[in-house]
Amino acid sequence: MTVPFAAPEPFPQSPPIPALAVAASTPHASQTATRARDYWLCQCTGWVILGVISVMSSGQGVFGPMWRMTVVKLLVMCNGLLLSHCWHLFLRRRGWIDRADPAVPRVLLGLVVLSVLQVGFLVGADVLIRGGALIADSDATAVVIALCVLWYAVFLMWTLMYAVVLSRRRARRLELEKLQLEVSVKDAELRALQAQVNPHFFFNSMNSIRALIYQDPDTAAQAVGQLAGLMRHSLRAGQAPTVRLADEVAAVNAYLAIERHRFDERLQAEVEIAPGLDEVPIPPMALQTLVENAVKHGVEPAIGACRVRVQAACEGGQVLLTVANQGRLQAASTSTRLGLANTGKRLALLFGPGAGCTLREEDGWVVAQVVLPQETHQEGQPCAR
Repeated sequence: MTVPFAAPEPFPQSPPIPALAVAASTPHASQTATRARDYWLCQCTGWVILGVISVMSSGQGVFGPMWRMTVVKLLVMCNGLLLSHCWHLFLRRRGWIDRADPAVPRVLLGLVVLSVLQVGFLVGADVLIRGGALIADSDATAVVIALCVLWYAVFLMWTLMYAVVLSRRRARRLELEKLQLEVSVKDAELRALQAQVNPHFFFNSMNSIRALIYQDPDTAAQAVGQLAGLMRHSLRAGQAPTVRLADEVAAVNAYLAIERHRFDERLQAEVEIAPGLDEVPIPPMALQTLVENAVKHGVEPAIGACRVRVQAACEGGQVLLTVANQGRLQAASTSTRLGLANTGKRLALLFGPGAGCTLREEDGWVVAQVVLPQETHQEGQPCAR
């Protein structure tokens, strides 16, 4: 579909298209509730399993009836749950584990205190319920030491698992912070490049209007109105990393209208957009920059008429945006090619290494082409292969 050059259409208000998306983090309140739920689920499950194993090992013998031993062991498990929870709160408050250099000696000393408290509760419960049968017919000191070692191992295992959970949580937090930093750096770089592109476009347009003021004031006034519309588009586009191709094409038509006032019949422009590409996201002012370069280095130095073609198509699984003008590519040109360089950088930042911008001479035409990977074409017709 070839569209002859015409007056610019009004710019549609398009919603911002996010290009740098990172997985959204869970809100703080919901995250806290989830952690609390998981914590109590693991706590209760672990102590219930330990209690079941302990009860199943109870039996008839010198320790008295089985039910008394079962009651003692269940009470001990409940006390272990309480002690481990208090230990958890204490570790959170002191931060002995959740840091780069955990206070290992203090943690080990705390585990000694926990095991002594647990064994003390066990002996006390046994005395109240079973009359002290646990240590009545054996070496009380040896039994107490053995029980302290056993419960020290239990609480040590609990602390190690808690440390692993904190370590994984800290690793995820650091990874998220790293991703956020990378996004911030890319966003800052994109904004810096955008800050260079907008003045570049604005000054080019102002030079065109200045040339019109002395020749045709009425036309210059009309061009000022068109420039105001373009600047509104530029400001609106600057709020998002990408814009719809349809909106960018509308801006290009408006720019060509301004330049048409200046060059009259010398500028012969045509725009050819393949169906189904209106929603393709591109960096703001990217296509506009290529058209500016075509006008500045193709139409402006030309003596006679100069054609400018703007095309968008799908080929080989890629979206191709092409701006071509009649002329030759000057290797020794004094141009800094800032717009072309910025367009290439912005494409790489937004769409990855598969995207790019090239400039070449081909059969009497200077061709600038933007390549967008297939995944960026999210809506519309699939690319032809």
